[in-house]
Amino acid sequence: MINGYNEKVTRKLFFSLVPVQILLVMCGGVNIIIDSAFASNLIGPNAVAATGLYGPPAKVLDTINALIFGGAQILCGRYLGENTLKRARSIFTLDMITVTLIGIAGTVLFFFFPEAVARVVTRPDNPLIPDLIDYLRGISSGVIPFLLGTQLTSFLQLENKDKLGYIGIGGMFVANTICDYVFIGVLNMGIFGLGLATAVSNWVPVIVAGIYFLSKKSVFSLDMSDLHIRDLGEISKHGFPTAGTQFLLAFKSIILNAIILRFAGSDGLASFAAVNSFGYVYWAVPAGMSSAMITLASIYAGEKDEGAVDLLMRIYIKKAVPIVAGASVVMALLAYPLTNLFFHDPSSPVYSMTLIGFILFPLYAPFSTLVVGFRDLWRCLEHKFAVNYIVFCDGLLYVTLLSYIMSSFWGMTGIWIAQVAGCVLMVLTIPVISLIINKKMPRGITDLCCYPAGFGVDADRRLNLSIHSMEEVINISEHVISFCLDHGIAKSTANRAGLCIEELAGNIVSHGFTGRKNESVDISVTVSGEELIIKFKDNGVLFNPKEIDDIFVPEDPARNAGIRIVKNISKEMEYHSLLGLNILSITI
Repeated sequence: MINGYNEKVTRKLFFSLVPVQILLVMCGGVNIIIDSAFASNLIGPNAVAATGLYGPPAKVLDTINALIFGGAQILCGRYLGENTLKRARSIFTLDMITVTLIGIAGTVLFFFFPEAVARVVTRPDNPLIPDLIDYLRGISSGVIPFLLGTQLTSFLQLENKDKLGYIGIGGMFVANTICDYVFIGVLNMGIFGLGLATAVSNWVPVIVAGIYFLSKKSVFSLDMSDLHIRDLGEISKHGFPTAGTQFLLAFKSIILNAIILRFAGSDGLASFAAVNSFGYVYWAVPAGMSSAMITLASIYAGEKDEGAVDLLMRIYIKKAVPIVAGASVVMALLAYPLTNLFFHDPSSPVYSMTLIGFILFPLYAPFSTLVVGFRDLWRCLEHKFAVNYIVFCDGLLYVTLLSYIMSSFWGMTGIWIAQVAGCVLMVLTIPVISLIINKKMPRGITDLCCYPAGFGVDADRRLNLSIHSMEEVINISEHVISFCLDHGIAKSTANRAGLCIEELAGNIVSHGFTGRKNESVDISVTVSGEELIIKFKDNGVLFNPKEIDDIFVPEDPARNAGIRIVKNISKEMEYHSLLGLNILSITI
């Protein structure tokens, strides 16, 4: 029996969330590669250029997605941590309704008014406008599923249905390839068919996820009974940092282009474009880590569990950041072959600029990952000053300022150095932000996390236990009773709590464990005022409502008598499955 938190379970949870999020970030880039291949070979170079003009509208959709889902993700995690599943479902419902309405508006705009969109993204005399209009009309029916697909695939992770997410994303790639061939190569639909193929493929993840969420098996479901439009304000507030970062990154690229043209010329701009064409790869792993951090941090923040947040941050720093660093080194080692994909004359200035870029630029990723991790944690803890400071300085100020200074001395090399230096400077700022919030020098992870006043309960008023075998169950009752009595809980309540925990933990070990590695039951007993809150989390076989009923209301009255006594005196009892865990909360 471990008196504390099971690091292996938390680490496994964290990294189970990462792969799907990496794929979600990369899928846009993969679809661009697929479309570009078909466009260049079956339509012509103008088609590739026209799809490039779709970049700004696509960025707007990405920003809207980040705003809505980023906020909904944090709020759903918080409400799940607080055991208010009904509120989490209402946020999920509002999320689905909002993005659907936005998607409908986008579809109408792209199909009926593509000329207006074209006038915004390019000059009126651009000869590619007719192609862009055709592409917008083709892709218009894919706006709704583009928005819904990201949301639903991410919510599948909370339901521990990652396989469905992989099926949806893989099916999207296959559908896009087949439809590109049929619509362009067979039906000769041109650039309209190119857009339509992407639109059709966008529906695949939505259909796969939608079938599950419309079933009665899902934790999240559409629930209009507790829907409040005012929650859109909370969703937008919590989603703004992600959306704001995307907006500032777009603005930063405009400024950097101007700086590059001034100090490195068109060769510098070409090298910058070549290196940034791998942006989806550079961003995918850090973005996956970021999403996993938000998901778990929001849940632990909702539980007001300081120890769990501390553990999560340690795993993020000691495991996630080094993985990103390793991936960055691999990318840097591939600098020569990546450069030769674009330029082939080693003696040309653009070749050397690009080579240096592929070596230096990936090295920013581990520093950025660390910064984003603290930004996301502070979002969940609602430190607005810290979050907004990071969004502005990391997204725009530091890199553009350093780029201007360094490029004036070292040209394009200065631009590449500035990308890394800006992130390093941001990392050095984190302890300063902690000092400002806590009004004391940080001495460890707990101080750097910057918990708000009144967050959680005192450590001595929460007992955390991790059970791995039936032998450890035997002595748990005595341990719990002693803890309760030491904190002023009535002896009768303490005895019943001890009996309940022993019987339920034994039931989980006996019937829920399958012999897999690292199976455990994590139990927390918290004294909150005069209440006793008991929470079980186990990674064994998932229960269903019938099994829960059988535990608490068995056909044999002699079975689980202690548990049923506690059920009768409990103020609240709630079970749900989340991230592949059985979670049962009891308030006495």
